[in-house]
Amino acid sequence: MSTVYIVGHKNPDTDSVCSAIAYAGYKSISEKGHIFKPSRLGPINRETRFVLEYFKVPEPEPIENVYTQVGDIAFDEPLNILKNSPLSETWETMMKHNARTVNIVDESGKFLGLATLGDIAKAYLESSGDFSKFKVPMQNIINTLDGAAVLQNEDFFNGNIIVAAMQADDVRKRLRKGDLLITGNREDVQLLAVEHGAGVLAITGNHDVSEQIKKRAEQKGVTVIRVPHDTFDTVKLINQSIPIHYIMKTDNLAVFRTDDLIEDVKEAMLKYKYRNFPILDHDGKPVGMLARRHILDHARKNVILVDHNEMSQSVKGIEEARILEIIDHHRICCMETDQPIVFINKPVGCTATIILDLYEQKGFIPDRIVAGLMCAAILSDTLVFKSPTCTSQDIRAAKKLAEIAGIDIERFSSAMFRAGTSLEGKSEEEIFYTDFKDFNTGKFKIGVSQVNLSQEISESLKSRMIRFMEKLKTEKNYDLLLLMLTDIINQGSEFLYVGECKEMLGRAFNVEISGESFRLPLVVSRKKQVIPRIISAINSW
Repeated sequence: MSTVYIVGHKNPDTDSVCSAIAYAGYKSISEKGHIFKPSRLGPINRETRFVLEYFKVPEPEPIENVYTQVGDIAFDEPLNILKNSPLSETWETMMKHNARTVNIVDESGKFLGLATLGDIAKAYLESSGDFSKFKVPMQNIINTLDGAAVLQNEDFFNGNIIVAAMQADDVRKRLRKGDLLITGNREDVQLLAVEHGAGVLAITGNHDVSEQIKKRAEQKGVTVIRVPHDTFDTVKLINQSIPIHYIMKTDNLAVFRTDDLIEDVKEAMLKYKYRNFPILDHDGKPVGMLARRHILDHARKNVILVDHNEMSQSVKGIEEARILEIIDHHRICCMETDQPIVFINKPVGCTATIILDLYEQKGFIPDRIVAGLMCAAILSDTLVFKSPTCTSQDIRAAKKLAEIAGIDIERFSSAMFRAGTSLEGKSEEEIFYTDFKDFNTGKFKIGVSQVNLSQEISESLKSRMIRFMEKLKTEKNYDLLLLMLTDIINQGSEFLYVGECKEMLGRAFNVEISGESFRLPLVVSRKKQVIPRIISAINSW
């Protein structure tokens, strides 16, 4: 099943997080065939953490971007071969699976290199007479020769191959300590080899080994194997026991990770002539093979947006994702899609109000936990029905959800706001980005942060916040930055600002501004009472 990511806006607030969870729940019961995954774009604030902990709900997983990654597309299963596997076994495995390329891995499964059919064929054709340069597992030799161990004294063989198709004296002259001797049913040659330090004795034709040879071989530490093939075929086969890692490619390889972006992969593929590219996980283990055909028509990530519809507020890569739906209660901005979508935008105080309506249209009742999350979102966004954005629909929804969740609105909201408005231990950056939105209008780049407070903050903290905002304005090229310090008890906001926009702000709010701040009684809604006035003032400036 494909995954659909449900994401709220950057610097997520309680509505953004809780509505993503609630809508994922709604979609999971109303539409089968997909995995609906709520996600967040950044750390959650203290208020939202209080809500999630109250209802014992884990935080949604963070998501950095929705660019299409290697892990999002269909690719081939990997064919992984252990580094000490013989050439013969590797070839047979590739024939069985109709594969032209295999990954070579160590005992832990980590990627070491690649081997192709061409590499193995070349190794067969260029078999060297100097077998001593290879350290070959004894089991490779036994298996490749279809043999059986009469005596096995070593796990590995590292020596030359000698064929006893000659007189015994010639064998004596050529044999070196540790060599492997291939011989038939010639007991004199077998005994000579054992006495003169042979490491391995391979007896062809499946002939029995005499008790004398067994006894002396055991005393001398010689491995003896019995092979069913004749001498010619044995010589031909033994080179195929060489471990595959001796011929694998390790240099100038292109490997990809599951989180690599498809656009980067396309560019990298142009530089290489390979047909198949290994895909590795974060532990360096192969999880697939990627070919050019896999990325010709790759599927984009599926995304549903809640509580926003602005590109600047959304997840990185949204322009390359497939937007399936937008559920929001903010002003409509530019967000292009490649197909018609479900776009629900209503002038209510909270996204969760819209989502409850969708539940009710289907005849669904959210469970106690989801109802509690949705209720908390409405109470947060509407400041317990005191915000000018609050509608009768929000009030009805919150009361119904509170009943399902079994919570008292006054007590719960009081505890929630106490948890959310505490600034203790927070840095200037954490305070500013508690609930931050930026937007562009005309040629202006504007950012507005809102922090709900239940008590006054010190002048020294205000000064620190101004200095932080000035630095941020310079670094990010903002024309105007505003920080709303909203008194949720006495219903009003103090605004700290930076930028050469004093005259425009004065016109927007019909106030005389001096210094670096100004107060607006009864202004508590950024969406309804602040941003529209700034846009109107800019347009008429």
